Amino acid sequence: MTLHASNFAPFPMGRPRRLRRDSFTRNLVREHTLTAHDLIYPVFVTDGHQQRVAIASMPGVERLSLDLLLPVAEECVKLGIPVMALFPVIDASLKTPDGQEALNPEGLVPRVVRELKKHFPELGVMTDVALDPFTSHGQDGLPDSNGYIMNDETIEVLVGQALTQAEAGVDIVAPSDMMDGRIGAIRQALESQNLIHTRIMAYSAKYASAFYGPFRDAVGSASNLGKADKKVYQMDPGN
Repeated sequence: MTLHASNFAPFPMGRPRRLRRDSFTRNLVREHTLTAHDLIYPVFVTDGHQQRVAIASMPGVERLSLDLLLPVAEECVKLGIPVMALFPVIDASLKTPDGQEALNPEGLVPRVVRELKKHFPELGVMTDVALDPFTSHGQDGLPDSNGYIMNDETIEVLVGQALTQAEAGVDIVAPSDMMDGRIGAIRQALESQNLIHTRIMAYSAKYASAFYGPFRDAVGSASNLGKADKKVYQMDPGN
């Protein structure tokens, strides 16, 4: 049975306010609700022990080492938040032009994934697939000799990064790099390795916007990027 607002009838037969008159009617016809089950909890994770580092450009947000992250994960489970999203902050000495640390099965992200799934198997874990936390130049991809970010060559590394995360047991990989064709390539690679249950949540629209400034501070890529930008692969904010 459906309650109709009679939107197509002229006033006074049609009165949309009838369905707003009282709380029980509003509850009956409400199309969307927001609960803890709809949320993803993002965290910035760093190496070390008892590391709690405030992020100046994001007041109230901190980088946490794994030992301090585990109680946060426990709280997520208690609150019914289904997924925790990981954003790594690695030591500058591990950053290279090709971002190879992203492929290290013993790197920060795979280690954190394994520990989270070990302690809280019911908590979904999502990981960022992008190279900017791992590259010495702060870009999400591999530059050619002129500094232009190469698409297909970058995809090869992103595929390896996603496989490394999936093999560690992550539930969802989230490519945020904005390279053309990376979703199909990652899906194909996951299928070829029988990682058929690993989900992909792609960033379908990521803009070359100054609003990403605090995030780049948080993952430690802002200083590496310097005055460069990401306009050749992220979307134009004017569109």
